[in-house]
Amino acid sequence: MGNSMPNVNDYLAGAILANGFIWIWNLILRQFRIPLSKLPVVLLADVSFVIYLLAGGVSAYLVSRRASRGHLIVSLKVSFLSWLLSILFILSMALKPIIGSIITFLLCLHAGGVAGGYFALKRRLRRRAENP
Repeated sequence: MGNSMPNVNDYLAGAILANGFIWIWNLILRQFRIPLSKLPVVLLADVSFVIYLLAGGVSAYLVSRRASRGHLIVSLKVSFLSWLLSILFILSMALKPIIGSIITFLLCLHAGGVAGGYFALKRRLRRRAENP
């Protein structure tokens, strides 16, 4: 692997992947709004938070795996870019910006991004210990 670091395309791919999770979840919520309306709102909110965390974590993990150093910085760049892209999606879909959604995406994508970077670093250290 050497001294490889992710390039701009990798960061963009990670941001698009994270927003793909979010976009698909929003489509599911809209498509099945009548059957899902029977579920408690708190349950749907909790599932949404988990999906947003997974979106940030999976995308940051995959991009951070390409890095030879600075895994946390790489994952934070991915999560920040994912957050900016999610703001664009929110602004394009909503009549008015929903500040609660913007803050939720910020927190969840960054928390997931930190976790993804941590798991990528942990995996790299484990492989290095196995193959000295």
